[in-house]
Amino acid sequence: MGKKIIEIFAEEKYLAVTWQVNNFCNFKCSYCNPGNWSGTETNNGNLELYLNNLDIIISRYRSAGYKRFKFFFSGGEPTAWRNFIPICEWLKHQMPDCTIAVNTNFSRPLAWWKKHYHLFDDIVASFHVEFADKDKYEKNAIYLCDKVNYLSCKMLMHDERFWEVAEFGERLKKSMPNYFIEWTPLFDEMTVNAKPWEYKDPAKNEFLQTHTTDMQFKIDKPYKENLCVSYTKFEDGSQTFCNSNDVIIDRQNFFTGWSCNVGDCVFINPSGFVSLASCGQGGHAGHIITDISGIGPKQVICAKEHCHCGTDIIIPKKPQAA
Repeated sequence: MGKKIIEIFAEEKYLAVTWQVNNFCNFKCSYCNPGNWSGTETNNGNLELYLNNLDIIISRYRSAGYKRFKFFFSGGEPTAWRNFIPICEWLKHQMPDCTIAVNTNFSRPLAWWKKHYHLFDDIVASFHVEFADKDKYEKNAIYLCDKVNYLSCKMLMHDERFWEVAEFGERLKKSMPNYFIEWTPLFDEMTVNAKPWEYKDPAKNEFLQTHTTDMQFKIDKPYKENLCVSYTKFEDGSQTFCNSNDVIIDRQNFFTGWSCNVGDCVFINPSGFVSLASCGQGGHAGHIITDISGIGPKQVICAKEHCHCGTDIIIPKKPQAA
């Protein structure tokens, strides 16, 4: 374990909306819970209702002093959702300074990304070795690496095919002039109550201890200052940008008893139900179509043993005062 984390904080209040828009995915990875790919929930409500309620939620947080907003879309595979592009276009028009991010499996063809890349500031491209087309993934990554502010090639470290994933990550480093590679350990079934995957091979654990992120930027790309930023403060007084992957790798994503600003992160599930943070510690907050009355700033004392979600990890939080 590295330096002990004593606080995660933000210099300026921001709202992060994490929207799991569906549970349909064209991949069915062995380490992923079927709830993430079964296709039973699609969130195919009326577009105008979504936009009206989003407008109300944004106004509510602005009134509470929140000046920055980030929208992170996930699934399933969010690019397969019919309302995805129209909502991104609306957000881009309403709030040019907001951050729009997507977590995708990169299975869309290059032509799709050429048409829509301008909508996105951040793209997290998860590489799932069981189903991914390596050539398609690589072509998309090479094209986008100088087109968006932030492109993360997130290598999901499959236990049985661990070294194949590592080899592909190294391949990307050779073919991409700009790259940001995240070597990401799995979670057990990738559920809300997930525990870190136990790799029994010491060589794999050593790899993950020495490989968290690799980056290189040789050519210019758009730069947009990330205004929705959390920082990690350590016991020695030092601080850095909070990277959830680093926190997970260092096994410091355990915040039981900490005061957590769960209302800073609105989570919308594939059925449209809303909670404050994906972990559920903030309780049920309504429904994105039928009831948004409970959505707003809120603070709780965390009773959960393990913080599994990257977005939840960076929510401002600190131990209760003695």
